[in-house]
Amino acid sequence: MHSHFHTLYFEATRQCNFNCAFCSSGSNGVYENENELTTEEIKQRILLPGYRLGTRYIEFSGGEYLLRKDAFELLEYAHSLGYRIGIASNGSTLTKPVLARLQAILGDNLLISLGVNSLDEENMKTRDAEYSFFVKKVAELEEHNIRMNICVTMGRFNAEQFEKTVAHIRDTFKLPFNRIPFVPRNHPDKTNMIDKELLRDYFHPTLRKYFHGYVSYVPFFLSPQFYEEISGQNEAKNQVPTNPSMGCWCGSFYAINPVGDVAPCPLLGDNVSGGNVRETSLSDILFESPLFQRIVKRETFGGKCGKCKFRFTCGGCRSMAYYYNGDVFGEDPTCFIEDLSESELVEMEKEITANFRNYVKMARFGGLFEKPQPGKDS
Repeated sequence: MHSHFHTLYFEATRQCNFNCAFCSSGSNGVYENENELTTEEIKQRILLPGYRLGTRYIEFSGGEYLLRKDAFELLEYAHSLGYRIGIASNGSTLTKPVLARLQAILGDNLLISLGVNSLDEENMKTRDAEYSFFVKKVAELEEHNIRMNICVTMGRFNAEQFEKTVAHIRDTFKLPFNRIPFVPRNHPDKTNMIDKELLRDYFHPTLRKYFHGYVSYVPFFLSPQFYEEISGQNEAKNQVPTNPSMGCWCGSFYAINPVGDVAPCPLLGDNVSGGNVRETSLSDILFESPLFQRIVKRETFGGKCGKCKFRFTCGGCRSMAYYYNGDVFGEDPTCFIEDLSESELVEMEKEITANFRNYVKMARFGGLFEKPQPGKDS
């Protein structure tokens, strides 16, 4: 995956049968929106041009994606184009007949993302589902040999439980996980956003400890010189790292909401848009709009992010910059790099470098990471 915008997070509907307390997509409860993109609009304005532009992985989400009447038709079409496919689900629609149908259409070209935020009754306060429900769904997916990824929201509400939750996912279930910072995208509560202190003291140590291929996080203290040595990519040629992507994925992925607005990150959906696919071609939005043209130029970012020596391999969280300061190109206020002594930063960089080196070995073995060849312009 070396192209800019190789990954699409497609929030295809706001229909949902859950009522999660901190839902950021505005999908609380069953919701019908006649203005949502039609089947043909999705095929002709998103899926077909997206693949032609180099997008190779798509995650269908919602709401609850499988509540769309055309859900299977869209999956089959994306599969026929050659996309690798994921579905983010609350698990309620993943019945055994549905899983069988998904496998009949997609074969093993399927990754299911489930969510869990804690290992006790507190989970239901944020996920609208008990932990036992999550365990049951994991067992059913394993029974069908379907690959899984577990999403864990990072917020003030689970800071002290985060390491225990991640350790359980990795050590007990042996599953990869992904972190999702809580943002007030379609939720008025800013008090549950993480801050610099929570990131430094709770979340970042856990993300470093349980680093593996599915985890992208910031701040990411990886030497750009070491990354170029391994990947063949640098900021001058490539603007953002894509072999593999790391740190902030803006410029590597993009998000489209149910009515066609295109954002550089799923967490920015409905608030920051480079255009709408009903009015402008996807190609023009991604490669010609002022938002997307600048989001890949990290040297133009404000404050410490634009000046940081890890700018290329990290980039700072664009969502935190936006929701804290209203500037998607501003500095990430949750970054704690200035709080570290020189020796602390050196040790952290060594740790992240070692983790990254191990990931590269696994990724190359799995064909997910291309070793640079002499003379090749990555």
